[in-house]
Amino acid sequence: MKKIPLRVIFVSIIALALLVVTVFMARRLIVNHSFVSAFDKGDYQVEAEKSLLTMNFPESYVPYYNLGNAAYKLADYNSAISYYTKALEMHPSESKDCDIRVNLALSLCDTIDFYHLDSQDKIDTALFILYKARDVLIENGCAAEAEGEQGHDPEAQQLKEDIDKMIEKLKNPDQNSSGNQQNNNDQSQDSDGGSSGSSGPSDREKKIQGELEGKKKDAMEDRKDQQGSLEKYSDFIGGDQEGGPGGDLDGGDGDGEGGGSGKQVNPW
Repeated sequence: MKKIPLRVIFVSIIALALLVVTVFMARRLIVNHSFVSAFDKGDYQVEAEKSLLTMNFPESYVPYYNLGNAAYKLADYNSAISYYTKALEMHPSESKDCDIRVNLALSLCDTIDFYHLDSQDKIDTALFILYKARDVLIENGCAAEAEGEQGHDPEAQQLKEDIDKMIEKLKNPDQNSSGNQQNNNDQSQDSDGGSSGSSGPSDREKKIQGELEGKKKDAMEDRKDQQGSLEKYSDFIGGDQEGGPGGDLDGGDGDGEGGGSGKQVNPW
């Protein structure tokens, strides 16, 4: 009986291994491409994308990034935070790192209900979250910490500056409403001056009520502005990538393409 040469066995093993790798990579590309195509149509097929978490290589951040984008679009911000955090642990490239950080910061901010910050505890919690989102953007230099400086990602820098404004409004609400409150006081004084010269209890009650209503209105306007600052970003989660839908997952060029969302389109 003639023996099979070792060289033939060796070549056969290599060929079989290459076939397995090819099938594995082809499946990842197909699943990812299908996810991105459905995502662009508003259909978030997360189950198929979750299957890529098993034997998750190369570009291990991609499935977590995609799942984070889907969770964000579904308003499941806590899950989005978890997925984006995991994506950052997979060591994405510098440009993708900043994209993920922008999305993570947005997810953190969107857990805040700006319309119902009606107690100091809620305001303190909101400030804690905003500072955390700010730190996410500053880490690795995506946004610059010092005012007047620029980080290496414009979207991260703009979001960080918007978060700084939100923090300032929450920390100093009286300064934001001082102008309108002064107008209310002036109007009250004019009204008092136009009376018969006496200021009875009813006049004082009306003045106090007017000031309270003015503060409440100013607070609601501030909350609306803060919520609007975040909403302008939401449509840019899941934008097209530079490499197009379902880009390289084989790690050939090492630039991290292949996620369901990539570089955010500049919304400003």
